Amino acid sequence: MSEPRVLIISHGHPDFSVGGGEIAAHAQWLELRRRGVTAMFLARSSEFSGHAGAPFSARSADGLEVLFSVPPVNHFRHSQTDGRIVFESFRQLLESFRPTAVHFHHYVHLGLELIREARKHNPNATITLTLHEFLAICHAQGQMLKTNGRLCNKAAPLDCHACFPDISSQDFFMRELFVKSFMCLVDHFVCPSNFLCERYIAWGLPREKMVVLDNGQPPRDAERKTVTEQNIESRFAVLGQLSRLKGTLVLLDAIRLLPKAVRKKARVEIHGSIQYAQADFKQEFTKGLQGLEETVRVCGPYLPEHATGILQRNGWLIVPSIWWENSPLVIQEAFAAGRPVLCSNVGGMAEKVVDGVSGFHFRVNSAPDLAARMEQCVNQPELWPIMSGNVPKPLSVEEAVDQLMALYTGTTSE
Repeated sequence: MSEPRVLIISHGHPDFSVGGGEIAAHAQWLELRRRGVTAMFLARSSEFSGHAGAPFSARSADGLEVLFSVPPVNHFRHSQTDGRIVFESFRQLLESFRPTAVHFHHYVHLGLELIREARKHNPNATITLTLHEFLAICHAQGQMLKTNGRLCNKAAPLDCHACFPDISSQDFFMRELFVKSFMCLVDHFVCPSNFLCERYIAWGLPREKMVVLDNGQPPRDAERKTVTEQNIESRFAVLGQLSRLKGTLVLLDAIRLLPKAVRKKARVEIHGSIQYAQADFKQEFTKGLQGLEETVRVCGPYLPEHATGILQRNGWLIVPSIWWENSPLVIQEAFAAGRPVLCSNVGGMAEKVVDGVSGFHFRVNSAPDLAARMEQCVNQPELWPIMSGNVPKPLSVEEAVDQLMALYTGTTSE
């Protein structure tokens, strides 16, 4: 058997886009390189000039970390409309690198056509696709949240048309057929949660191709702290993008509902960027902070390598998202830091956190229920050492790559 040559494709580079999928893809590539596996990391770059010429630029001296400048795609069909990018540029890269395994960590911003081109180049290559959310199923940013704010349990053309009246149910039906025509070329679908896996099986992907595998945590310089700061049970952290869907406003409403005595004890740090949020959300966020200055500290954007330190100076992580989520990276970061989690009681969040063991669930989109859980944490300090001791050790990137290599080389016993 020839030595594996692995091409990892990401919809962004973590140096420029610090999403969980981008971080996971890059960390897995670094681990492959550490093992001596010939692996290339191809990351989409948003800098597209439109000029003729190769759309690739090396980001490492050995040419195995590459930025791929591509034009915008049709986001309804996730289709790359520039044939030159697919049939010339990407094909040339495949012919030059000659991968035996291609792992797509996404197709968004890139185009589903890349999957077919990878299959055409080497019919025997293993093609793996990590499903980070529900974009293939749902046109609403892949979040399966109806435009009226209700959670969506199943996508169907008529239901999708109700959310997007300007798009016919026939168009949604054809969209599904188009997307599935590329999905059928994939050998393995990696699902970071059972919840997401079952959603895609219900949508029509074959169960035998599904592999439930978390992304894996990269090595951390800091270990779990055994000595904690004073009043750690009253300190809460929120990390990630600030937006309506992430439940930021639910959090502020919950803090406002806390009894005054609890608000005096509690401290909430909000870390994340609001730069790309919509104007109406920014206004509501600013208004929601009024009167909470004693309790809330808005800390702004943070670097991924700072997450552990932020979490370890706080007692609890709060994940108040109002959509299903899949496998939020920040929950794994909290567990790696030995911190229990308060999260919405739906989707991949509820799957990762065992209610009453490694944290608490609260009703999704319910500020009163979140407030009740926060009050319980503050008023019952004996809960924190018990729950922090129950926090599981998250899957490491080394363990994840062990299983991925089995998929790439066909040695898995699935």
